[in-house]
Amino acid sequence: MRTNNKSLIGGLAIGMATVLGLTSCGKQEREQLKAQADSLEYKLQERDSAFNNIMNVMAEVEAQIDDIKQQENLVVTNSSGDFSPKEKNEMVDDLKRINALIDDANTKIASLSGQLENSNFELNAFKSRVKNMKTDLQNRETAIAKLQEEIEMKDTQIAELNTEVKSLVTRVQLQTETIEVQNQELVERENDLNTAFFAVDTERKLRDEGLITKEGGFLWLGRTTELQADVAQTKFTEVDIQNTKKFYVDSDKVEIVTEHPSDSYKLIGEEGKVKYLEVTDPAKFWKISKYLVISVKS
Repeated sequence: MRTNNKSLIGGLAIGMATVLGLTSCGKQEREQLKAQADSLEYKLQERDSAFNNIMNVMAEVEAQIDDIKQQENLVVTNSSGDFSPKEKNEMVDDLKRINALIDDANTKIASLSGQLENSNFELNAFKSRVKNMKTDLQNRETAIAKLQEEIEMKDTQIAELNTEVKSLVTRVQLQTETIEVQNQELVERENDLNTAFFAVDTERKLRDEGLITKEGGFLWLGRTTELQADVAQTKFTEVDIQNTKKFYVDSDKVEIVTEHPSDSYKLIGEEGKVKYLEVTDPAKFWKISKYLVISVKS
């Protein structure tokens, strides 16, 4: 019986050892499998994080490109016609903001390209989109540079036109002043042409005033009465020959001292007296002399 017990105990010991050995091997394998699972989960999380980050950056860049296009269209629309210096400055500021957006988008695209190159997974579709965004931004940069050049060129043209306009305005002002002076001269000349001077009085008073003189003859016989040379105009009455046709004398006898064609006037009498001299042809009457001197005798 002892022998049997010993054999039984020995068998049990061997079985337990075998079980313990199997149990130890299973734990190690489970730990290895768990470690592998943790590693795969980390990689998946890392991949998801990179994917989400790339998607976010792409969305931001594409939104910026849309914003750039909209602002570019506004500038193009505003620059299509003439604009004031204030509007030009506003467009220049808009272009600066667009360039800042382009620079920021380029920075994000560079970062995005780096992330795609360093990622452990293939994202060809993303790389293609990034390439398209780069091309689009390059086109925008070229368009903005051309637009800025056009605005500066137009601004230069406007400045040149303003200079020409100022020059034209100056010329017009000078011409206007010249015309005004000429018109004034014409008015004065016309006034001079239409201005005449007359005096009506007795021969003695006319002589005393220095308006007439006796010339020629012998021993006071055959002398003629003439207008005194260089007589002052202030001694005469000034008239407008266009509006003055009658010169009242109201005298029994009159002598017209100055020379006037006889067929350019007539003496109008009434009750044995000469009432007035009427000019019938002003142009002919005043052609020889712009002075009319009438000597009267009562």
